[in-house]
Amino acid sequence: MRVVTAEQMREADRLAIEEIGMKEELLMENAGRAAAAKIIELYPGLQYAAVLAGKGNNGGDGYTIARTLESEGIRTDVYFVSSDGLKGAALYHRTLYEKSGFTPRQFDPSSFQADSYGVIIDAMLGTGIKGEVKPPFDKAVQVLGKTDTPIVAVDIPSGIPSGEEDVPSSAVKADATVILESPKLSAYLFPAKEYYGQTHTVSIGMPNAVWHKAGNEAVEWGMTETSASFPVRKENAHKGRHGRGLLIGGSKNMAGAPAIAALAALESGAGLLTTALPESLMYTTAPLVPETTFLRLPEKEGELAEDSVSSDFGFDRYDAVAVGPGLGRLKEAKEIVRRALVETAGILILDADALYWLPELEQELSERTAPLILTPHPGEMAHLAGTTPGEVNKHRFSLAGQYARKTGCYLVLKGANTICTTPEGDQAVHTSGNAGLAKGGSGDTLTGILLGQVMQDEDTAAMVNNAVFLHGHAADLAVEQEETDYSLRASKLASYVPRAIKNVQLFQENRRR
Repeated sequence: MRVVTAEQMREADRLAIEEIGMKEELLMENAGRAAAAKIIELYPGLQYAAVLAGKGNNGGDGYTIARTLESEGIRTDVYFVSSDGLKGAALYHRTLYEKSGFTPRQFDPSSFQADSYGVIIDAMLGTGIKGEVKPPFDKAVQVLGKTDTPIVAVDIPSGIPSGEEDVPSSAVKADATVILESPKLSAYLFPAKEYYGQTHTVSIGMPNAVWHKAGNEAVEWGMTETSASFPVRKENAHKGRHGRGLLIGGSKNMAGAPAIAALAALESGAGLLTTALPESLMYTTAPLVPETTFLRLPEKEGELAEDSVSSDFGFDRYDAVAVGPGLGRLKEAKEIVRRALVETAGILILDADALYWLPELEQELSERTAPLILTPHPGEMAHLAGTTPGEVNKHRFSLAGQYARKTGCYLVLKGANTICTTPEGDQAVHTSGNAGLAKGGSGDTLTGILLGQVMQDEDTAAMVNNAVFLHGHAADLAVEQEETDYSLRASKLASYVPRAIKNVQLFQENRRR
């Protein structure tokens, strides 16, 4: 599913109208009917609804929704908050609404009885708003903020920006939002996302041809995309064919991290795995992951010793290498990261403490030509980009795109709605996962899944996205079946990865039938 900016959506509308020849009135009719159908689906038994309509296309959608609901036997009152400058398709649909025997009313915040309706439909302000909500819409927003009646926003809650701009002090907080054709960036960004409620995207009949010119900012990557790119194993496959991976990590204070990552790598498809870690940790890791072989690194009291940096890692012998889980920040770790950047001929994944050293390894980073995958959370991304976590979360799409293009890496910016960016700047946003992942060790699980997945196919971008989906889907399965978002532990999460893969394979089979 495409994710677009307001500008891209407007360009798609223009192309559909001016180049393909669709009538703007038809697009608005399609939008209103699709939104009305979704509202009826969401609220079965609905008898009485109100529409608050603005003066732009969002308001035109509102008139169409009201007329459609009335035709389905649902009494619907339309209140125009402003009709100044109503024109084009919006004026056409208001006129059509009136000629169908209905009369819109002027919205009066002092007399509007919000609690008398089963649903209130917010069709006031669309994607063009910037800054604070201005009169007379501010009063309407205040009224909606005080009611317990369910609110359904059309395309975007009034007052919420479509992109990475600041959320105003006052905006409609919807229970659900019916998104028209394509989600906008703010549907995946906090705090804006909290105003959308549950989101439901409906088609308005936009021709696919327009998107080749209009473009899109990102795609939403889910089960459909994962199943389409998930490799099917051959009957005559052998362990070497499924990838030879190296995992480097571990220290006395984070002894469990490499075990979690190793288990996840094997559960995700790695054919052969070597785990390099301080020697004493091998004896605690081996019982947990007996399938991995080990490279024992010289240590001093559970930490990497000075001569560990000269170990024969054999970076060039592996299809993929992951460095970071529990590695620590001693100077020896920096040298290992440097060597990995220089010597790894295959795919290199850097996570956790390995990311800490990258600002000091700019030359090695710039000279690397083989695929590099970085997996920062917002705090680590702030360290890499020289900014603050708050700025990272505010500009997740743009900042991730800039950094990935600048460094030539595949960037996995973790968090609610993880964003994956290719070296060319192509982006995918993820909605799988839940609050149970907000716990230490979840990132180690993702590193392991990435290591297992990227060795399964040459399409690195798809494999990175598949890994992120599996990570989130495994968490969703865990919470659905027996865990909670309070209790889910990273060590338990890996056990749900096979179930997540099974669901992908079942989805594949069903699509082939």
